Amino acid sequence: MVIRPRCAPWRQLLGCALFVAAPSAMAAGWEITPSLSTGLTATDNVALSNTNKQSDLVTELSPGIRITGTGGRLNLNLDYRLRELIYSRNGKGNETQNSLNAFGTLEALENWLYVDATGVITRQAISAFGGTSPGTNVDANATETSSFHLAPYIRGSLGGLADYRLRYDYGTTRSKSDLVPDVTTNDWSGMLKGQTQLANLGWGLDATHHGTSYESGRHSVADRLRGNLGYQITPQIKVSLYGGREGNDYTTVNKQYWSTSGAGVDWSPDPRTQISASRERRFFGDANSVSFTHRTALTSWKVSSSKDVSILPNQLTKVGLGSYYDLYFNLYQSIEPDPIKRAALVENFLRLNNIPANGTVVGGFLTSGVTLEQRHDASFAILGSRNTIVLTATQSKQQSLLSGSGLPDDFNKSQNIRQRGYGFNWAYRLSPQSSLTGSLSRVSSKGTGEPVIETTQDIAQLIFSTQLTPKTRASVSARHTSADGSTAYSENAVTGFLSHDF
Repeated sequence: MVIRPRCAPWRQLLGCALFVAAPSAMAAGWEITPSLSTGLTATDNVALSNTNKQSDLVTELSPGIRITGTGGRLNLNLDYRLRELIYSRNGKGNETQNSLNAFGTLEALENWLYVDATGVITRQAISAFGGTSPGTNVDANATETSSFHLAPYIRGSLGGLADYRLRYDYGTTRSKSDLVPDVTTNDWSGMLKGQTQLANLGWGLDATHHGTSYESGRHSVADRLRGNLGYQITPQIKVSLYGGREGNDYTTVNKQYWSTSGAGVDWSPDPRTQISASRERRFFGDANSVSFTHRTALTSWKVSSSKDVSILPNQLTKVGLGSYYDLYFNLYQSIEPDPIKRAALVENFLRLNNIPANGTVVGGFLTSGVTLEQRHDASFAILGSRNTIVLTATQSKQQSLLSGSGLPDDFNKSQNIRQRGYGFNWAYRLSPQSSLTGSLSRVSSKGTGEPVIETTQDIAQLIFSTQLTPKTRASVSARHTSADGSTAYSENAVTGFLSHDF
């Protein structure tokens, strides 16, 4: 008898993809690590209140599992953890939380048909002006969000004349908060690219369709067709020209169309340095992007500036500068280019230093609408054998573009939202078994309108972690959190943690 998986529309997308992929992965190398953690937190302000501060003891029980598989036709990395929080004095706050980072690629038909599956579950701030806790507080401004995607695609070559790719991406995003509606996305993308008779001149054609369905009933559609010519002036310098058409119903009830045009340049003066810049006329005005990355044996530098449309799933899966996992995953690119191996490397680093993978570096806020976003980001890292130091800075301005959405987010209060944030993270290896980790961050959020809404939040944290046995770790941490402005509170907490891998 053949058992066929019955896949729910969104909850089991990732599980179904892995179920189907399992037979082809039998020859691959697998590493499966179950774990169990328990912790106790003492806080002097469990509900983050400014007028009614209450202390509490919070017990945490957290089973988890890590799965890494490489080789054969399947590459997979999955890290899942369940957190059960029990409050001694505030039993109504007892909560079950989920945390997931997972992605995999299946080569279904050799060198032609592939399937990507991704899943992310994390806690994020609902409002830019409410502050949020990095710990185990009863936080009305934090909610659990999940995003799952299943994307089959084909790629190949047309007789050596051009390369092609056709991809479909079905995605769902969900939030436990009623203030963030559930969303389903259906995306199509196609690409053709090739060379001309001029050795240094290449061409490309790409088309995209993005469909978004909101639980509240609002639907939006965006289509785009763009051609490009790229000329390799030297092995280090490439220039490009773009032109095409796009249409959407973001700003109007009926779909409208616009012509697009632009240019870009990429420069790699050496293998460790990349500089790129582009500017393109779009339906909202001028879109632009500038980025600089540089790495040495022990350092990583990154500066970027952009103005563009931000659509799902970006808002639900990455806020501000993203999570600690996002930050170190990008920083470790120069050390390990392979994404599956790099994911394992990053997870091991975060685990050894007791850094929460889904913890927010410099926070943002949730919106499921379409926004025009201008942002500037910078990061610098020293990746030493004993010291890892990361400095981050971000500045953003967001404006809602979705007409008639009625979405109950921050843009109902403020037409424009500006955020500025800074972060400092330091991990020091005291010995082969012990480490000390510290972090400081500040986020300021300001909304235009009447009245002006503004909040500034500061978080400081120090963690000592040590290896008791080859599979058992213990840690003690202390944190201070404060918010001032439209939301105001302060909190101090101490946490003890014990974890074991089986």
